[in-house]
Amino acid sequence: MNAINWTSHARRQLKKVSAEMRQIINNAVKKLAATWPDSSSVTRLVDREEYRLRVRDYRVIFVVEPDGHVVILHILEVRKRNERTYQ
Repeated sequence: MNAINWTSHARRQLKKVSAEMRQIINNAVKKLAATWPDSSSVTRLVDREEYRLRVRDYRVIFVVEPDGHVVILHILEVRKRNERTYQ
């Protein structure tokens, strides 16, 4: 299993998420570290060294160091369109 390192910025963002969603994100990150590089729902960002992990309405932005450690940089909430978007 690869080690998981969280930046202080990512930890602050994680604290703002509900407790249930925080647990789901933590489980997804642990699964990512255990199965890297054969992880599903991971996409490399265009023209960057960063990757994106999709977890429901959140995106976890991370990098993988040369020694295999996963470093979590950001946790972003994606605001999706709904039936009220264009009213």
